[in-house]
Amino acid sequence: MDLENKVSLVTGAGQGIGEGIAKTLAKKGSKVIVVDLNHESSAKVAEEINDKFPNSAYSLQADLTKSDEIKHMLEFGVTKFSKIDCICNNAAASRGIGPVENYSLEDVQATIDLTFTCLWKCLQAEIKFLKQQAILASVVNISSNSAIKGYAFNSIYAASKAAVNNLTQSIAKEIARNDIRVNAVSPGTINTPGVREYFKAEPKAKEMLERSSLLRRIGEAEEVGELVAFLLSDRSSFITGQIISVDGGASIA
Repeated sequence: MDLENKVSLVTGAGQGIGEGIAKTLAKKGSKVIVVDLNHESSAKVAEEINDKFPNSAYSLQADLTKSDEIKHMLEFGVTKFSKIDCICNNAAASRGIGPVENYSLEDVQATIDLTFTCLWKCLQAEIKFLKQQAILASVVNISSNSAIKGYAFNSIYAASKAAVNNLTQSIAKEIARNDIRVNAVSPGTINTPGVREYFKAEPKAKEMLERSSLLRRIGEAEEVGELVAFLLSDRSSFITGQIISVDGGASIA
């Protein structure tokens, strides 16, 4: 298995894409720290992983806007599994939606904080930790195709994710000599609880988004997980600083 003897930490892993990533990493042989702001969600995902792969997962509730909780998250991983080889920074959220002229400054700042600043804080602590640990390591940041093509009526989220892409590439240049690789995965439309709720409210949106993909369907969270697992594994040992889409070809359609 690609990730046998590895320990992976996944943020925002209580549902959706993060849940799919955590479960895929476990399937590939990794031990997994399931981190989420929602304790019940992270505990449920860890329990489901352990049902299939006993003693493979622990859950942790953490507010990643707080530096002390980020530090505790890393210490928790070491306490449970003695090391952390792989990190997937998936946690993100946006506030506000609509025409750019209607955005409040509060929603802009909240979206930047939750989508970019939170990731930046995580990366600061993670890179310091991984340098001190001094073993081969890999980090994957979850971006979004909105960073590549823009996102009408959700412009601040798209701009924040574009910043995530640049940060990924900049840090990859900084730490390559420390044997730490950093890449980003950019999902298109993925079948998550939030997307399913959106389709209920906007039935025509599903058909439109399926047509926007060259493969004429939306993706599954586990399909994002497959690419994340590859990038975290030693099989991708010559890949760093890349932004790779998982979108059925939507980004080139």
